[in-house]
Amino acid sequence: MGSGRRTAASGGKLTPMPADIKTMTRFRFRLPSILLILTLLAVAGQSQSTRAQGIDSTLVLRYQLAESYLRAAQFDRAIALLEGLVERSPETYVFFDKLREAYASVKRYDEAIALVDRRIVPGEAGTPLRAEKARLQYLKGDEEAALNTWDETIRQVPDRPGSYLVVYRSLMQMRLFEKAVEVLEYGRSALNNDELFQTDLAYLYSLTGRHADAAKEYLGVLEENQRQITFVRGRLAQQIEQEDVLEASITAAEAGVRRQPLNRAFRELLGWLYLEAERYEDALDAHRAIDRLEDEQGRVLYAFAQQASDAGAYSAALEAYEEILQRYPDAPSAPEARRATGTLYERWADRSAEIGDASADSLYREAMAAYGRFIEAHAGHELLPEVHFRLGRIHREILMDFDTAEATYNLILDLWPGSSAAERASFELARLAVLSDRMGEAQTRYARLADELRTGELAEAARFELALIHFYRGEFEAALSLTESMKENTSADVSNDAIGLKVLLVENRGPDSLDVPLRGLASARLLVRQQRFEDALAATDEVLAAVGNHPLVDELMFERAGILVSLGRAEDAVSSFKEFPLIHPDSHLADRSLFEAARIESEILGREADATATLTRLITDYPGSLLASEARTRIRTLRGDGT
Repeated sequence: MGSGRRTAASGGKLTPMPADIKTMTRFRFRLPSILLILTLLAVAGQSQSTRAQGIDSTLVLRYQLAESYLRAAQFDRAIALLEGLVERSPETYVFFDKLREAYASVKRYDEAIALVDRRIVPGEAGTPLRAEKARLQYLKGDEEAALNTWDETIRQVPDRPGSYLVVYRSLMQMRLFEKAVEVLEYGRSALNNDELFQTDLAYLYSLTGRHADAAKEYLGVLEENQRQITFVRGRLAQQIEQEDVLEASITAAEAGVRRQPLNRAFRELLGWLYLEAERYEDALDAHRAIDRLEDEQGRVLYAFAQQASDAGAYSAALEAYEEILQRYPDAPSAPEARRATGTLYERWADRSAEIGDASADSLYREAMAAYGRFIEAHAGHELLPEVHFRLGRIHREILMDFDTAEATYNLILDLWPGSSAAERASFELARLAVLSDRMGEAQTRYARLADELRTGELAEAARFELALIHFYRGEFEAALSLTESMKENTSADVSNDAIGLKVLLVENRGPDSLDVPLRGLASARLLVRQQRFEDALAATDEVLAAVGNHPLVDELMFERAGILVSLGRAEDAVSSFKEFPLIHPDSHLADRSLFEAARIESEILGREADATATLTRLITDYPGSLLASEARTRIRTLRGDGT
């Protein structure tokens, strides 16, 4: 059999295979050999076979002793016992197999081969043993003899697929992938069945770089059983990042769709491959075709739109949602699509705002319009509370229209009490109360949420907000008690913030009984949260002037630099952040101050070279910083390295 070429069996003889395998690709591949399977079966039935064959119980004890010697790496003792067992009971497979294994362990291959030879009998029953003999010959270093024995293994029973599989698995143990390909390809030709060994050949083709052939085999699997799409996709996903795999797979899948346009699995595979290649318009076309051909009423389009939106392909996702609403306005997927359109615009706007894109405002307006259309079209729908909540979020966080946001959240409480949206709305109303300095109302709402929910992230977030209220009021013991009671397995942000507050309280109480510096910091942080930045700056300056060299000075100076950013005084903020490590080189905030300075330089002031220099200083001065890795990434981005 030549590589990549099929030959026919003639006169019951197998065409000789090339013996030169020294240059074959070798990888580690673990498959249970047929002998191992047989061994396990033998061991599983040992008690029954012992009784049936009348094996002396002393033989069993000797076998167990031999196994203990093998585990202790006392191979000579084990082999001596096993040789005696095989001589006394040559028909007992487990004795034979353990002795063969022991010989191989100490590289006594000639004895292992002779042992296998004595057990081989003509016909199909000897096929696994011949394959094992070939494996032992290969391990011994006699490659030519091994190849001849593998050939002979197939020649014994050339009309059974199992013969080729036994040899294939033996070759895989030796990582002889090219030879394994030859065996399976020859088996197909000899048995005149191109549907044999599809998954095995597909895997082998991938290992040997024949990605187009691998894709064709996977399509063959789907042609036989379309329900294998998950299996095929999983197999390809393991290889997809290798060079040329994706394009070769796409080419094969496109050909498959042209050949069998009604095969849904082919189209699903092609659509998935397009998504992996970030060819979103092509992926939309593939999913659109499935939706129409299978009369899915927009369900396939909706699933695609979600995937595209998650990948940031907002235009393609929007097109899919709009097609659902236009083509299937009364389908069950229509309300979901209308709500998801608003969510998509909102996410798109958030992303645009992050990168300073001026389109963010118009995208938020589109989101609000989409949510409005949902409210108008789907009165009484179960998604209404969530839609109103999303509108409240835009009014509160983006438009800073606190009155409208508050009215929206109260509407949710009135119409859908007890719902998840109502719980979150109550939390947001408490946050709004903090912003407008209605601390009593905020405390009541947070406490009620924590008591009613008891467990979960929202309950823990409410407890942390209660701790903050006590902190703002200077009630430090109460704040500390709440942070200590919080579970550390809540969401990362809440847990980290709670730990940060706890550390701040533990390390910075006193020495004066009034805790003046800590009270000043608490007051400044509340003013910042309420966006009263001028008042916050004045309060911070007043405390700094009064406390001298208090250990909390670094926290106050860092807070002050952040306030300068909020006041639009970017240059002053950069100077303060860069000066910070010079004054407080050992502070836990020193590396973060440089990181913040670089962020302002790049994102606000547009001075990328300065930002790069500041990040380089961070890495140099604080090589063990948790921010060092992200600093390196940002340096590469600023330099345009693309890696």
